[in-house]
Amino acid sequence: MSLSFTDLLALFPFGDDFVDEEVFSRSQSPLSDLLSDVYLPLDSYSYGHPLLNTTLQLQDPYLRCDRDLEWNIDWAVAFLVDQLEQRWVDAAASLMNIRRQAAALHENSLSEEIPFQIFNKLDQALFAGFLKNSVFLDVSRLDSDISGVTYTHRWGPNPEVKRISIIFNQDAIRHGRARDIVATLIHHLIHAYFLVACGEQKENEMDYGRLNHGLQFGKIMLAIRRLSAAHGRELTTLDYGHRLSSRHHYADDYYRPWTRDEVKHEDGNKWYFSHCHSDVRGPSDSEVDKWYKNVCQPMLDLPPSIRGLEVEVYNVRRHELVKRRRAHLGSSSKSIEFIFRDRPVLVGREKIERFPSVMRAFDKAGSRFLRVHKEVSEDTFMRLLEFLHTGSYPPDPHVFAGAAVDRDVRHKAPPIIKPQNISVEAVVVLADIRFAKLGLYMGFEDCKAYALDRMNTYGVLYEDPVAVLKEIYRGCELDPDLKVWARMFLTRCPAASSPGYYHGDSLGHSTVEPPNLLKLKSQQGPYRSRFLNAIEVSGALENDVNKARAELKTAGWYTPFRRPADQPAHNLNNHLHVRPHFFPDSSSPSSSSSGSWYKVRDLTSQLSSLSVNRAPGIERGKVRDGDHIGPNCTYKKVNYSMKDREQRLRDVDVELDKARENVKRLEREREDRRKKETQKQVKIQAVALVEELLEGNLGQRRGIDED
Repeated sequence: MSLSFTDLLALFPFGDDFVDEEVFSRSQSPLSDLLSDVYLPLDSYSYGHPLLNTTLQLQDPYLRCDRDLEWNIDWAVAFLVDQLEQRWVDAAASLMNIRRQAAALHENSLSEEIPFQIFNKLDQALFAGFLKNSVFLDVSRLDSDISGVTYTHRWGPNPEVKRISIIFNQDAIRHGRARDIVATLIHHLIHAYFLVACGEQKENEMDYGRLNHGLQFGKIMLAIRRLSAAHGRELTTLDYGHRLSSRHHYADDYYRPWTRDEVKHEDGNKWYFSHCHSDVRGPSDSEVDKWYKNVCQPMLDLPPSIRGLEVEVYNVRRHELVKRRRAHLGSSSKSIEFIFRDRPVLVGREKIERFPSVMRAFDKAGSRFLRVHKEVSEDTFMRLLEFLHTGSYPPDPHVFAGAAVDRDVRHKAPPIIKPQNISVEAVVVLADIRFAKLGLYMGFEDCKAYALDRMNTYGVLYEDPVAVLKEIYRGCELDPDLKVWARMFLTRCPAASSPGYYHGDSLGHSTVEPPNLLKLKSQQGPYRSRFLNAIEVSGALENDVNKARAELKTAGWYTPFRRPADQPAHNLNNHLHVRPHFFPDSSSPSSSSSGSWYKVRDLTSQLSSLSVNRAPGIERGKVRDGDHIGPNCTYKKVNYSMKDREQRLRDVDVELDKARENVKRLEREREDRRKKETQKQVKIQAVALVEELLEGNLGQRRGIDED
């Protein structure tokens, strides 16, 4: 039995339009020894030319392959370009051999076989083998200005095909040169690679770039084109558009240039296939290289979490991070990403344009990615995101400033310690300190300046002051501005109208409430022991405490017996612990030492000049003030000079330093003695053990000798 030409033609997979009798009747290609594809064995009843196994796989409509790497498109570009660079020599050699094979097939009038026979070779050489069994390849009649079409999964012209479909223009293959056919196939394989790496195209993701000719497509295309120039002539026909054969459909001469442009625009809204017209224009080489260096290249050194299709973004309304598909968030060149604990968090570039220091940090990194410092907590990072989106973060500092009772605490200055307002769970100034330190770690001067401004707004401290100081002096990298704020905080008291009040010459003590440093050191206060422990741990804190103490000493807070020359007498009560109204002429006291209350030689004569009716009040005042001035105390004890008091304080400080050094020396000596005793005991035990072993050996020898 013999089959007719029509029957044999029906067995050929390309259909009647594609092949003619001359092509069909050819014998097996003499280049079969150059091909790695395996021919299927012929059955006893088969009389046709054997079809290649790869051809059958590429045209099998029922072959299923749901490969999806679930990468974002930027990582897909970074991965493939990096693979080509690592395998540059081998890949260039493979591509050269593929081009030679295509040229040989073309010279032997086998152009129709070129796409099918080089498909797997190009896949292995350029696309890491990801396209195997993922693509349905076919040839059909298309418009003359279209080299081919790549369809997303299940949207090809054949409804039976569930894979990616690539349909070649029949005229482009029949009448094109070998290098044109290779370039056309690579062009559509780039589209197919994006569909495999990033998943199928969706209707609302047309701008993501899988089937477009944007920056992502351009980088892979340029890398392959440069690779082709490594061993011979560059494959210049590989481009955004296509240089098609001069042969075209006769109708094009009649309908151009009117209808053809309309057709091209009409199919532009079809989201499920590529629009590979001959006049496609893409970005320039310099734009592509600049984009790759900023967006894709840094991803090679980042954690794997940045490769996925989803990314976290900040939800302003709910103040939390939510996951979104990258394809719905626009171009990556219009956004930046923070890498927080190996998690990428995307922020629109327009959000950081208001903060020059943040922009500078990304420019300095030379990337759209920036790692968040490891010392930054999650709460502080969330404050950063809210600050970038809204310009502030909770709590509102003006609420605390408005709640201040005293008018004095509403000025811009560090807060005052009020024990009755302390809350263990409050995180107000602590949050600002951590935000300022984030600015230090990341180089975000805008963040640090905002936090420092807030820290001078509250008026009253609502949290543990020792915890506040510990947070400032925690870690190795201390911020000078925070240290300045800490010294101002230590010298702050209700009488000060500005942070630098105690740095000037005009001093006054209009209240008995002492500065914050004295409150922290107070024997009756709840902070003394923890504050002294914090000073022992941090040398920087100890230095700043000494500086604050010197400032307060200059201000007169460490002179308990004599007031400064310009201080009113009625404010001396917190130094002398005696009420001014004890004296009849105290309503208009003199500022000089020749005043009437300085001339009184003892307290008894002064009390005798008072009215008898005021005696109960005087006694109550003595009890209230702690009875510091007894009946036998004279004012000679009070009339020390300022210089003598300062000298005495310096002597006390020197003695305390000597005592501390002696204590440390004694501790070191005790530790040395303990080590020596331990070593001595070890030696004694070792000697005893050796003696026991020797005695045992001697006993064994004696027993042997006796036997």
